[in-house]
Amino acid sequence: MGAHKLFCTENILEEILVMSEDYLTVFNIIHQFCDVVLNNDEEEIIEIIKNNPLLNSLFKRENAGLIADKSKYENLANKDFNVFLNDLLILDLKERETKDIRDKYGILAFNLKETFIRDQNFHYGYSIDKTNNTLNCWSELFKDKPLVPLNSAIIIDNFLWTDVQKYTEENNDNIYPILNSIIPQTLEVPFHLMIVVQNKAGNLTKSKAHSIINKMKKYIKSKSGIEISIITQTDTKTFHERAILTNYHYIQSHKGFVAFANNKVKNETNGDRNWVFKDIDNYVGEIQKHKHISNAFKVHSLIQKNKLIDTDVIFNEGFVDNTILSNFS
Repeated sequence: MGAHKLFCTENILEEILVMSEDYLTVFNIIHQFCDVVLNNDEEEIIEIIKNNPLLNSLFKRENAGLIADKSKYENLANKDFNVFLNDLLILDLKERETKDIRDKYGILAFNLKETFIRDQNFHYGYSIDKTNNTLNCWSELFKDKPLVPLNSAIIIDNFLWTDVQKYTEENNDNIYPILNSIIPQTLEVPFHLMIVVQNKAGNLTKSKAHSIINKMKKYIKSKSGIEISIITQTDTKTFHERAILTNYHYIQSHKGFVAFANNKVKNETNGDRNWVFKDIDNYVGEIQKHKHISNAFKVHSLIQKNKLIDTDVIFNEGFVDNTILSNFS
């Protein structure tokens, strides 16, 4: 199973495979991370695999496959993009049309000729300290280069809300500036937010989590609405990084996201915010996408585990069907 599903015509797919050097980044993304979905039925896919060596190579991959799904292509034909919210769409459309899909739905949609994919391959590191800041507030991290496309985020931070009585201050100075900077106001679908926190001391109860969710909905700016969930855990070793996952970006903070208080630096930290496929053309070892997949899968597993335990310390509260986790279902 791939991290994303990719939809494109058989002709576009063959062009990418035959001219892989010309489309190297897209080729690598597809080959390493995507289930490829074609506009065929199962019998046709079997014949394609038999007769087309290039597509047969996609079918034989260990971690992803070649899938038939005509119904999804009916959705595409009807411009029903709500069923593709964590997918990749390579479309035979003009650039302004693919941009419109990215902006309105948070989907990675593009044509083979535009430079959008290539333009994402940049590195952005930062530091927050009391003497030599590169950031004076979280919003500066996203000012010059937005994270579009996105429609979802997962915040993983063992240091967040450790004192539940101070959650309002931590949100006001850190979480709200981050979210109000990254959520596209062009979205036409509700934004999905999931927050994974450490609750070893048991200070965060279900009722308190429910109250926090309701309050957060009032302060987070999203014209299309927002769905929020809080997921608790008590194992301090499950998540080794403090990170924010969006559909196609990975934001890391070594000391967590509670960095500011009253417009001053409270906790020094450093990290980076990068396109998950950065350096896919020449990496050794792993890229951010491997961390993105690993943490997303851990969150998915934690949710399933919490459903079985479900106490006032370990629980899932709110909307848990975050689109980032859709391929694990």
